[in-house]
Formats: sequence, C-alpha cells, structure tokens
Amino acid sequence: MRQQTLVLAVLGTALVVTAGVAGALTLGSGSATAGQAAPDEQSITVSADGTVEASPDQAVVRVAVTATGNDSSAVRDEIAERAETMQSALESSGVPSENVRTAHFDIRQERERTGDGIERGQYVGTHAFEITVEDTDSAGEVIDTAVNNGADRVDGVSFTLSDEKRESLYQDALTNAMGNAETRADTLADAGGLSVTDTHTIVSTNTDYRAYRVESAALSAGAAAASGTSVESGPVTVTADVRVTYNATVA
Repeated sequence: MRQQTLVLAVLGTALVVTAGVAGALTLGSGSATAGQAAPDEQSITVSADGTVEASPDQAVVRVAVTATGNDSSAVRDEIAERAETMQSALESSGVPSENVRTAHFDIRQERERTGDGIERGQYVGTHAFEITVEDTDSAGEVIDTAVNNGADRVDGVSFTLSDEKRESLYQDALTNAMGNAETRADTLADAGGLSVTDTHTIVSTNTDYRAYRVESAALSAGAAAASGTSVESGPVTVTADVRVTYNATVA
C-alpha cells in the first residue's frame, strides 16, 4: 500500500474534539502562503481496532515426563526411556514426529535438612513436551496416549490457529478496524463542522492474537489414565489496531 506524505504548516489555533472515540480534529485559520495549507484544508486523526473471533484449527497439548531419584544418571535414563515410549506411541497413533517438540528439560537436585541436621536431597528431572494436533477434536485422545505411555503430568491445552488461517483473520480484523476508523472520523467531522474528503495516511499499529487455553487445573494425568479425556475448545480472538489520518474540508 502506497502512503502519501503531505507536510502542512498551519497558522492559528488547534482545537481537539472528542465524542467518545479516540481521535483528534485540527482546524487552521489565516490565509495560505507558500509552503502553507489552504485555510479550508483540515485533517482528522483517529485510532481504532477491529476484532475477529473464529473456531481454532489446531491444538497444542502440553505434557511432561518426570522422575526422581538419588542418582542423576538414573533419573536421566528413566526420563529418556519413558519419553521415547511416549513419542513412539504418539507416532503410532498418527501424530507426526515433527509435531512433538521439547518445551523444557531439566534435572536438578532438591536438598532439605532433616531434624538431626543431616542434609538429604533427591534429583528431580522433567522433560516437558508440546504436541501440535491438527484435529482439535482429538486433543483428549492425544492426552490419553501420552499419559498411558510415559507422561505423568498434563500442563494444559491451547487451542490455536494455523499460520494460514491466522493471517486470513488478521486481514479481516484490519478491514473491521478501518471500518471503525471511518465511522469515528465521520463522528468527529460532524462535531467539528467538517466533511471527510479522503484518506491521508494509514498506520497498522498493533496486532494481537489470543488462543483459547484449558489450564492444567481442568485436566489431570490420573483422570486421563482412568477414562477417556474430553477437552472442550472455545473461540480464538484476533485483533488489529490502526491509526488513520483523513483529509477534510469545512462543511
């Protein structure tokens, strides 16, 4: 999109008018000279946002394999063995290996001092995974497969969008934001006795994306192992913000 840059030198005073919207209307007075705007040329600047909600087309399941012991090597080996079993089971169930990634790996020693003054400690290991699921309805089945084959912690599920769908929704959100900006500019123009003529500049200031999250409080590894896990999804929200300056004339 090509932006036109116009430098205005305006004499006189500035008046800011608000009508329950984010925007500014600038009025000029005096005669036009070289390098200055004509007295009937004004500008209106507004900020607006647009929001789009859609059903998710991806889910990210977060699980972990944990182990404790007195020897760090034994803890590491146990985690590695159970993680490999889990990954093989997931691949056999239809989850591609590239959709299973390590989110966190850690082995640390936790120490505590007993009443007799002797310090004891165990090694605690964690291998956390993020599993991307293309079919959101199968998120519960993926949890069950992971838990039944080595994972002993469920950290939650995020319902998200694929890159292609997210980009498409961003475009829709930008369109909505521009529609809101035009409405706000017209409101300011009416309040200030002006008429909007055309668009001067457009700046996309921000885009935001909020996944629908099901936290670990709603899930448990024990429940998943005992019976089939069901995870309900919700809408994903995409928001776009714009700042637009319009040219205007005295009505």
